[in-house]
Amino acid sequence: MGWKNKPTEFIRVIEQELIQTQKKIVADTLQGVVLASPVDTGAFRGNHRVSIGSVDATASSSEKDTSGAGTISKGLQNLIALKPFQTVYISNSLPYAYRLENGWSDQAPQGIYRTTFTYITQKYGG
Repeated sequence: MGWKNKPTEFIRVIEQELIQTQKKIVADTLQGVVLASPVDTGAFRGNHRVSIGSVDATASSSEKDTSGAGTISKGLQNLIALKPFQTVYISNSLPYAYRLENGWSDQAPQGIYRTTFTYITQKYGG
């Protein structure tokens, strides 16, 4: 009796499912963070970064996105190269990001990343 499907093929299927699930969680998280971001000039919303393996600490006050659609699209493009078991980071390195996360804006008095993290952990059972 032999294998109908090789174990190596099963591994590939599982890895692809893992990647798709991770991309879905990252997409939900990125959307949550971007849409929870307070908007004045759009600079904070436009500076959320998605990176794989290490934090992208770049920031530019001239990079603005009041709707958030461009930031989400750009962030999701960075996931094309995602491989199984890689760590994905979503960050914002503008100088005032820390203050916004800690209630500095009336538009996001409970923070941005913290509230999104709570939502995602409830949604995905973490």
